[in-house]
Amino acid sequence: LLEKMGMKFEDDFNGKPLIETLLTPTRIYVKTFKALKEKIQALGHITGGGIVENLPRVLPEGVRAVITESSIRVLPIFELIGQHVERSEMYRAFNMGVGMILVVRPQNVDYVLANTDGYIIGKLEEGQREAVLI
Repeated sequence: LLEKMGMKFEDDFNGKPLIETLLTPTRIYVKTFKALKEKIQALGHITGGGIVENLPRVLPEGVRAVITESSIRVLPIFELIGQHVERSEMYRAFNMGVGMILVVRPQNVDYVLANTDGYIIGKLEEGQREAVLI
């Protein structure tokens, strides 16, 4: 991919070597979960397969998640990679930077948002158990 992009690990990316950005450690969500566990209905750990494959695993039958693509805060590194990789593959392989999805009841949204750096990316509605990107 780097060859296709015409880049090297040493190249500057947002003020530091590209390799530093690529090797940024994965966020650990334990503290967030412990602080909010009473307000969380489900946690979706978004790994390989992305939102569409992972989020339905935590949803009950008869509930679907509708994720608004434009609400996802895409990190610059994923914007760069996305110039050379299909969007659907970016969501499947790289998750567009979304590592964890907290499913909360509407009455708990404000509390959760006030106590995390999270943001709303979608909603739940009746339907086949799945996650769809719109």
